[in-house]
Order: sequence, then structure tokens, then C-alpha cells
Amino acid sequence: MKLRRYLDPRTTWRDTTDVDKVRLYTRQSFVSIVVLLGVVALAESVTERLWVSGVALAVTAGATAITVHRMPIIGGMRSGEIRWPLAITAVSAAVAGIAGTATFKMWALLIVAIPVTALIPLRWSAAIGVVVGVATGVSPYGPLAGVVAFVVVVGMAATVKLSMWLLAVVTELDSSREAAALLSVAEERLRFSRDLHDVVGRALSAIAVKSELAATLSRRGDERAAEQMEEVRDLAQHSMTEARQLVRGYRSIDLASELNGACSLLRAAGIDTTVTGSPDDVSPDFSEAAAWIVREGATNILRHSDATHSSIDVTENSVRITNNVPHQQRTTDGTGLAGLRERLAAVGGTVDTTLTEDEFTLTATFASAATSASTHAGSTPKVGS
Repeated sequence: MKLRRYLDPRTTWRDTTDVDKVRLYTRQSFVSIVVLLGVVALAESVTERLWVSGVALAVTAGATAITVHRMPIIGGMRSGEIRWPLAITAVSAAVAGIAGTATFKMWALLIVAIPVTALIPLRWSAAIGVVVGVATGVSPYGPLAGVVAFVVVVGMAATVKLSMWLLAVVTELDSSREAAALLSVAEERLRFSRDLHDVVGRALSAIAVKSELAATLSRRGDERAAEQMEEVRDLAQHSMTEARQLVRGYRSIDLASELNGACSLLRAAGIDTTVTGSPDDVSPDFSEAAAWIVREGATNILRHSDATHSSIDVTENSVRITNNVPHQQRTTDGTGLAGLRERLAAVGGTVDTTLTEDEFTLTATFASAATSASTHAGSTPKVGS
């Protein structure tokens, strides 16, 4: 069951990232070549009764598939040492070449070239190709066979190195994209902690000093202790007001700022982002709700997609955010979309999502300003504690 799942090129294709898809494609490409040659060799060995060569080449194919599976540089998974399967590959390929025809020798050379050329520099592969070509050319097979052997070795080496380069580039780009997203989050946390320190730190220090002074004056029976405590009260109230303003500035957000922040964050993550419309088009009654839509939409793109392009469309009565390459595993909406629906419901709006294989769309629709005003006017205010 595990072997069948491993050889199936459709395995987890829809549910993996771009890096995993490239890795899976690279691995399966080489494994497919190896398996195909092994099957053909077995069929020909049965036809021509070359049992030793057929079995040896089948063992070569199996050992090579295991070796590829254990080589991350060509898409494999690091699941064990490669020395033993690589040694088995070399020995069984030599047996297949010695006991078989020229065709078996060429197949064995093609299979062995996959893991060997992945482990050595390209110039060494070219040198080996020259040596193999010359040795084959001076053999009874003739110069043409030598040229074919050289082309097989060098061609496979170039293919393997190109696949390794592509996988390395995709992996590095994905790591850079994740690092950019984490850096943006870290910068926002640093900004908030800095603002909190600036707003609250000085006030708390003053409160501590004045409280100590008031305690000292009180022990002496000095009436100025009451004045100091009143100042402490004023400082505490002022500090609470500033803290509320800080939190309100962090959570009660502005649409224009969120649009700029979302564009900056998504573009820093390597996602081409376009904005249509203006924040001024949205009614003030819905501006904060629209800002939350933009913030949550940008977060969802980073967390639930491998997007390369996104768009944000702002109109008087709606905000629509679209991105490509969404993840397909979405069993629940999560707390983010549920929170958005609650915010939009409070102002008479709705939130809808559309998911296809190629695109995910988040659409927030607001009621008209007149409807919103009548709703607020007709509601009974509640007195909170």
C-alpha cells in the first residue's frame, strides 16, 4: 500500500504547497523513468530468456528508486542512508551489463546515472561521460555506441542538475516568502510593544514615586499626602485613558491604513496585489467593518493559499478580495470569517466566500446608508455596566 501510494503521481497533489508539488514532480519523474526501464527489461528478459540480466536490471531499478526516495536534493524524503541502496545499484547494474546485450548495458547506464550525477559536480559527470564514451567506442560496439553512451551520461547529468536547481530555487523563494510574512508580524508586535511602553511606562513610574511619597507623608501626618494621592489618581486615570486610546488605535482600524498595510504585506510576501476603488467611496458607517474585511482577507491569503496574485475591489457597498492558488482543504471557516460575519451583521452587512480550484473570493456587502441609519435609529439603546 505504501509503495502504491508512493508511485502514484497524483498523491497529495491538490493539498500540497508549490514547493511540495515541485518536489513530488521531480521525484516521480525520475522514479517513473526507473520503473519504466525496469518493466521493459523484465519483459525483454522473458522474451530473450536473459534471466540474469533481467533480474539484475530489475534489482537496479528497485535500488535506484529507494536511493532517489532518500535524496532530498532531487525531491526525495530523507528517510535513511543511501550508501547501501547505491552500492546495490552499482553492483546489479554491472551484472546486468556484463550478462546482457548492448541494450541492457544502455539501460543500466541510464538508471545508474540518475543518483550518481546528482551526487557529483556537473564537470565530473562530463568527465565520466567522456571516459565511458571512449571506453565504449574502442569496444566491439564501435564509435557510434561510444557517442550514445556519452550523450546518455551527460544528458542525464544535465537533466538531474537542472531539476536540482529548480527545486532549490522554489524552496528558497518559499522560505523568503514565509520569512517576509513573519517579519511583518514581528514588526507590528514590536510597534505595539514600543507604543505601550511609551504610553504606560512613564505614567506607572510617576505613580510609583508619588505613591511612595504619599505613604511617607502620611506616616508623618502631613496633610500633603492627600494631595499626592489625588495626583496619583489623576495619573492613573490619564494613564487608563491613554491605554484605551492605544488599544482603540490598534483594534479600531482605518480602511485607508489597512489597504496600504495589506498591499505592503502581500507584496512583501511576493504576491502581486492590485487595488480598485478608493477608501473614500465607502460610507463612514461601514469604514471600520470594511477595514476588518481587508485585514482578515490579507491574513487568509497568507495562511490559506500559495497565491501569486490578489486583488482588492472597494465600492460604496462592498469589498471584494480575490486571490489565486487557494488551498483546497477548508473544513471550517475558522474564527476569522465567523468574526467578520458578526461584525458585518452588526451594521447590516453580509460576508460570502467562493472557493474554486484556481481562485478564492471573499465578498463583504453592506446595506445602504439609509437602511443602516434607520436600523440604528429604530434600535433601543442598552445601558451597560
